[in-house]
Amino acid sequence: MTTALLMGRGEGRRIKIPGAEITVKISSRDTGGAFAVLEGRTPPSQGPPLHLHREQDEWWYIVEGEFRFEVDGQAIYACAGDTVFAARGTKHTFQNIGIEPGRMLTTVVPGGLDLFFEELEMVAARGTVPDPTKLAPLCEKYAFEMLGPPLATRSAVAAGAD
Repeated sequence: MTTALLMGRGEGRRIKIPGAEITVKISSRDTGGAFAVLEGRTPPSQGPPLHLHREQDEWWYIVEGEFRFEVDGQAIYACAGDTVFAARGTKHTFQNIGIEPGRMLTTVVPGGLDLFFEELEMVAARGTVPDPTKLAPLCEKYAFEMLGPPLATRSAVAAGAD
């Protein structure tokens, strides 16, 4: 476990996943698994699929942009300076609803999400949608459940149904 760490602006391990670029600022490896801190850059209209973490709480601090979160069906709108929390076991997702890329700091307790993203990048070929047969064992390994499509996809489907 690291006893002190300085991660300068622009420093950290960059990971490209579907719909975002993540920079690991403090890895689970640095904290003995206690937590991880990630900086995420999310393009407009992008965000993760609806999912849950069985073993981790997740906290976001919005640095730049406007986001819509959904936590257990509750819509939460957040912008620069706001903080959003989702407890372990809650179904959650978010979408950048602004016209510019958004940026958030995410803390996950306990750590492990950074390690999930590292492995996801390997099976998702630098940001492409991963093969479900490769994603399923990875999700199981990190107690992560995929529950539905991203908000943008769900919104497009709902708009088409009108």
